[in-house]
Amino acid sequence: MAHTDPHQHGGPALGHEPTDADLGSAWRLYFLMLAFLALVFVALWYALGAWGAAVTRREAPTPALAQRTGDRLPPAPRLQTTPYLDLEQYQEAQRQVLERYAWVDKQNGIAQIPIERAIELVAEHGLPALPPVPAPAPAPGASASPEDAASAAVPPKQ
Repeated sequence: MAHTDPHQHGGPALGHEPTDADLGSAWRLYFLMLAFLALVFVALWYALGAWGAAVTRREAPTPALAQRTGDRLPPAPRLQTTPYLDLEQYQEAQRQVLERYAWVDKQNGIAQIPIERAIELVAEHGLPALPPVPAPAPAPGASASPEDAASAAVPPKQ
């Protein structure tokens, strides 16, 4: 207990014990771990490069339509490049068809007229009368008149 002597009677000098820890072994372990990690990173880099090359080899070649060179366009049909303009042109063409006069069947006197004019004519004159629909033939074994069918369906009152 010389090192805990409160009176300090000429005992050994206080300090560290040089035999407790070997710092050379710790530094060797540190550098060994750094070398191992560097080796792992290099191995992963190589493996991912090889895997990427294998995937690239397995992929199908680029289709001819996707290989655009210069100003040459691929053959038709091509995707729409301006869908909004195409829609506007289509709607304008449909509007022109709906707002014009034209013969559908000149021999039978059937003509196409604008929708607004057709609405005005129906409002003025009404729709044409429909031809009468013939009554369906009664099924075999059915009653002769609707009154007989109604009376047969309702039970008599007691």
